[in-house]
Amino acid sequence: MADDLGLSDREKELRKWNAPYVYREFPKMLYRGTMVAGRVTVEQRIVGSEGEELLATGTGWLPRPNQAEAVETARQEQLGTDAAERAWDDRRLSAAAQAEAAAFDASSAKHTPEIPEQPKRSHHKRTEEA
Repeated sequence: MADDLGLSDREKELRKWNAPYVYREFPKMLYRGTMVAGRVTVEQRIVGSEGEELLATGTGWLPRPNQAEAVETARQEQLGTDAAERAWDDRRLSAAAQAEAAAFDASSAKHTPEIPEQPKRSHHKRTEEA
């Protein structure tokens, strides 16, 4: 660097960093809304390449924080609506099914729009073949 002659180390460092702005797509910040203690919070993640971005967007990360918050809020509202509809439909269940639903609800602190199906035991007796 012939034009660096006579410059101090500080001036050389400043010259290196005082360059015109050039847009670079990566690294890029992505956002995802999550529910923490009853409130929607926005998590941040930095991706360094297009491949990382594709993997992250496939798992729910979005390019804007307000968009991430809106998506999580809508998801939580839909979950609450589905759980309320399930509670309404539970009224028409048999007493045994209502007891099973109540036991499942007591085991979880979250809204549950569906109760997982319990495996049924077979009542068939095995026959021994000689």
